[in-house]
Parts: sequence; structure tokens; C-alpha cells
Amino acid sequence: MRTNSQTPQHITFLASLGSILEYYDFIVYGMMATYLSVVFFPPINPSAAILQSFLVFAVGYFARPLGGTLIGMVGDHWGRRPAFILSTTLMAISTLLIAFLPSYTSMGELTVFLLVAYRIIQGLSFGGELPGAMTIVGEFSPAHRRGRGTSLVVASTSLGALLASGVLYTLSSLLSRQEIINWGWRLPFLGGGILGLFLLFARNRLPETPIFLSLSQESKNQLSFLTLVKKHRIPLLRGALLTGFMAAMVMANLFFPYYIPKYFSYTEKEVYFATTISLIFSATILPSMGLLADIIRNKPLIIRRVCTLYIPLSVPLFTLLSLENMPALIAFLMFQQLVLALYSAGFFPTLIRIFTPDVRYTGIALCYNTMWAVMATLPMMLTSLLNYYATPWCVPVVLSVIAGLSYLAAWGIRKEPDQEMNEDNEIKETRYDLAG
Repeated sequence: MRTNSQTPQHITFLASLGSILEYYDFIVYGMMATYLSVVFFPPINPSAAILQSFLVFAVGYFARPLGGTLIGMVGDHWGRRPAFILSTTLMAISTLLIAFLPSYTSMGELTVFLLVAYRIIQGLSFGGELPGAMTIVGEFSPAHRRGRGTSLVVASTSLGALLASGVLYTLSSLLSRQEIINWGWRLPFLGGGILGLFLLFARNRLPETPIFLSLSQESKNQLSFLTLVKKHRIPLLRGALLTGFMAAMVMANLFFPYYIPKYFSYTEKEVYFATTISLIFSATILPSMGLLADIIRNKPLIIRRVCTLYIPLSVPLFTLLSLENMPALIAFLMFQQLVLALYSAGFFPTLIRIFTPDVRYTGIALCYNTMWAVMATLPMMLTSLLNYYATPWCVPVVLSVIAGLSYLAAWGIRKEPDQEMNEDNEIKETRYDLAG
């Protein structure tokens, strides 16, 4: 029997709070790239320094599949809880270490090496964070409430982005650019690392999930990665393709500050303002989208409906940008976030279901993070297509193609829940969705 402090709501809160802080720690580097390029790279060529700074940011994404797989294997062998704590520890420590790094003028190339190493550790950590949060929340939540729980975790990433944006806005308002370069840049990392240590203390009280405790010792002793590759290739492919549309929509949002001012008459400042409004909108509606998904119950159907809605509407949606006024820009970005919120509400509960409990953590982490690493190249691919075809309409076409692939991946997944729980969180029934 749980104590009151171990209810699914409390566990969802801790998972969501951790995702806010981990997402903040992971992306605050990218938002500070213009300052960090001066701090950590040779000042001879400012353009090259910015490129190097963004390259180090991308290193974190490329490390995510490895980190997700390794931490996932810990989660499937020793338990969800120790894997979750490992992820939190790595992020908190690596973020604190970045805060205390010397500048390039003090230590030269050694500083760059250490920065890359700490970003890799951040990527390894974040690779296990969101899959772990989804696994733990999904396994503690009754099937009819899983959409709400996972949507709150997704909403927390939007709050993490808002937190990073707010911290940097405050920093730039209180300090001059030179003060930020001299010492102020350390404060966001220092704060994130210290909060991470407090989170580690709170998460240490999390119980193990009942699903993991119900597994046989033989299942826990198997090497989940090898089992995935041998017996779960189709679920891995499904999971990767399902992740594709979600990752593409998020990467497109990161690409818009370059794309929209270049092809439509908006300034970067206007795009950033509209993006902030859309992120607030996203964080607000995501929990209600999860509630809607629980009412509908058929999560794969939600994925298919969202994809079939987006494919014919994508080009007309982008024509809003041709109106070249702020209400049209805000409406465009809010619709993008609405599509993403609806898709996420069906996506994460479905992703949890397609893997059996003995390989669930590793399976989610591997397919999810691998596709994110692939989609990290989407801005570069879109830039090449725009240069070649010289038309802004290739962007919605590419997003529609990816939506079509995710639609195909959702086809044939049964709607039955993989588990039902009673009020004491005891498992009543276990089913595995191995369709396809």
C-alpha cells in the first residue's frame, strides 16, 4: 500500500518538475550561444565562433541515443527509479561544471574540450530523462488516465523553454552585454545545477513502479538492448516513425526564426515574441489535450487523425504567413502548437504501449532519441532545399511527408490498454500490443 506522498499525481508532479529543469539545463546553452561563443572560442573570427558554439550545442543531441539506450538498460535491469536518479545526477553535475568553466583566454583548447565533454554528459542525461519520465508516469497511471499524466510531462518541456527564456531576459535586463560575457553567463548554469541537486533529493523518495516489480528475475537479467534488436525490431521502427512527426514539428519551430524573416516580411524580434506567445499557449492546452485523449481512449486513432488533418492543411496554413501581420504570425505558430499538442496526447501513451515492460525503458529511449538525432539535421536539410528550389513552400511539403510516415506507423496498432489498475495501483490485467 502506498503512502499519500506516493500517489500517481505526486509521481507525475516530480516527473514533470524534473523535465522542466532538465529541459532548461539542456537548452539554456543554445539560447546563450551568442555570449558563449565569445567566452569559449577564439575571438579572431566571430562568425566561426558562433558556428562552433552551435556545433557544441548539437553534440548534445547526437549523444542522446547513446545516453537513452544506456540509461534505459539500467531502467530495465535494475529499475526505473535508479535510472531516473542517474539521469538527474548527470544533468545536475554537468550543468554545475559548465558554470565553473574557465574562459578560452584562460585555458585555451582545454576549455573547449571540457565544454564538449560536459555537453555530451548533458546529452547522455537528457536521453534518459523524458523516456524515463514517460515510463514511470505511464506505469503508475491507470490506463484511462495515462493521457493526462504524459501530457503534463510534455507540457513541462514548454515550461522549461519558457523558464530559460525568462531567466535570460532578466539577465539581459539587469546586466550589460560585457558583464554577461565576463561573469553573468555563469548564473543560469549555476542556478540550474543547484536546482537539479534539490530535485535529486526529491526524486530519491520515488518508489519503484509496480510493473517493474512484477517482472520475473529472468526478464530483469536479460540484456534489453539485444532483446530489442532480436525480438522487437518492428516496434522499434514503429516508435521511430511515430516520433518523426513530433520531432519534425519541434525542429521546425527552432527553424522558424531563420525561415520566416527570410521569406516573409517579419523581423526576428517579432518571431521570438510570437513564439513566446505560442509556447504559453502550448503549456496551457497540453493538459486538456491529455484529458481529451483519455476520453477518446483510442490513442493511435488520435495520431492518425492529426496526421490526416495536417497533410492537406499544411500549405494553406503556411499561407497565413503571406498576410505579413502579427495576428497572422501568432495564429500560424499557435496552430502549429495545437497540432503538436494533439499529436503528443496520443503519441506518448501509444509509445509506452508498443513495448513490453521488460524492454520498455530501453525501447522508448532508443527509438525516441535516435529519431530526435536524425531530426536535428532537419534545419540543415530544409535550408538546402530552400536554396535549391528557391520557394518557401517546400517546408510544409517536407513536414507533410513526415506526417504521412507517422500515420503509416500508427496504422494497425490496437486500442486495448496494456494494463488496468485498481485504486491501490495493483495490476489487474496485462496485455501487450505486438500488432504488426
